[in-house]
Amino acid sequence: MLEREFIVRADSNGLELYDYLDVECAKSICENELEIPEECIKKIECYDNAFKIYLAKSRRYYSDDWYINLQRLDYVS
Repeated sequence: MLEREFIVRADSNGLELYDYLDVECAKSICENELEIPEECIKKIECYDNAFKIYLAKSRRYYSDDWYINLQRLDYVS
């Protein structure tokens, strides 16, 4: 099933460390480390050591490399 919501554990060894996780930090991780295009991000919610990404409703990115890789990362659920 194709997902439009992902939870990213920000304390993972695979990501750059941040002292304080807020929406701007999460957005930076999405764009720079996960390579999610800005126009595909609908909303981001931050928690203690994780954040949730809501993707825009579109089928055009389902075959993009960044989307396929996002589903394979062990710190993303």
